[in-house]
Amino acid sequence: MPATRLSGMPGRSRRAAKFFLALLALFFGVLVLTARAQAGAPAGEDFGQYLSDHQAELAPFFAKNSGEFVTKGMPLVLKWVGRMMLATVVVGWILDIALSRGYSGLFAPALARLTRAVVYATGRLVISIIVTVLFSLAIVLVSGMPYLTVMAISITIIFALLAAAAQVAWIRYLYRTDVFISLLFFITLAVIHGFIALGISAPLVGAPANDEAKAFVNDTVVPKLEAEAAATRSSIPTLYPGLEQGTTEVATLQDQINQSTADIAHVKQEIEEQKKSPGYLYSQLVKVHANGDLEAAQKGFTDFLAQFPDSPLTGLAKGQLVQVQNEMATQAAEKKQADANAAAAAAAARADLLARAAKGEVTLSQMRDALIGKTTAEVSGLFGAPTETASDRWGYAQQMIVNPLTNDKYGLTIYFTEGRVQGVDYYYGHGGGGGTQ
Repeated sequence: MPATRLSGMPGRSRRAAKFFLALLALFFGVLVLTARAQAGAPAGEDFGQYLSDHQAELAPFFAKNSGEFVTKGMPLVLKWVGRMMLATVVVGWILDIALSRGYSGLFAPALARLTRAVVYATGRLVISIIVTVLFSLAIVLVSGMPYLTVMAISITIIFALLAAAAQVAWIRYLYRTDVFISLLFFITLAVIHGFIALGISAPLVGAPANDEAKAFVNDTVVPKLEAEAAATRSSIPTLYPGLEQGTTEVATLQDQINQSTADIAHVKQEIEEQKKSPGYLYSQLVKVHANGDLEAAQKGFTDFLAQFPDSPLTGLAKGQLVQVQNEMATQAAEKKQADANAAAAAAAARADLLARAAKGEVTLSQMRDALIGKTTAEVSGLFGAPTETASDRWGYAQQMIVNPLTNDKYGLTIYFTEGRVQGVDYYYGHGGGGGTQ
């Protein structure tokens, strides 16, 4: 935008906005250049990448030969750093001329001259060099003192402020702009210089090694690595004299382990086969018989005789089967007799209960013991149809219950829960009854 048009715009803010837009465009241009430079770097693994991937394994080697590598490689490093610094200074100086020329055109049109821009860029470079030298001397002076980290940080902050003040003063002196605009221009330059340095160093760092670096690695590092590897290979028999014998013994032990594993598997197979033999099965069936499981023993001996009809143990198995069957028959007879005795006892108790109830000689607790848990059908079988019924209660008017304290006789009230007797009480007539028992 021409200077005549800018001079007619109201306020400092609009001019600063235009200035920022121009710097923003330049900033993105730098990013694009950096991205293109990094994208254009050829890919592929080289010796340097190999060293980076195996730092832990190669650390003792480099520690051992660090002195020689530093001595021989320092000129190459200084040359590379010098080239990068020179490129940064030259590009920064040219960039300062262009930016200061645009800055003066926006904010100081009367002083917008290329020669003044060259003077500004050169002066800015001189100020940066002086501040850098003084800063380096200050760091050297405090090295070795207590609290070095705190002092170094403090010195860095102080010199950064001094550099900013000197640069802002230099801008104000040349272009007569106020402090705010001058400071804004300085901050913008600092940010853009940082990205320019990144744009220059990133492609250099990411680029493949040049011929000088390859020559240094091939002439200095590689021979040392080869010699170290050869020495290590030759020292293995001396350092580990029993290595070969130990390897042979390990192989022998492994063979023995494999043979033992095979023997164990063979023994297990033989055990499984023995479990299927007549002798083993017969002994197991005898144990089942001795433990009293007659049904399992009967089935086992029957299956044994069917599976091994010609075995020498067939006679013994038949004898065991007959014994088991006799014991089962005896148990069945005993159970039948016990059931008959129980039925007779129950019938006798029922008859006794009914006889005593007919005489009104049953106490309430005795009636409760006799009826608790019985169903409505069982109660009907004992006493017949009730005199009175309700949803959960039956009443019998005949005097079956006696109060042993007063010898008074009462009817019987029976309470049901879910169809079974839950409690009993005296029956006093229609709707009557006391506390349940």
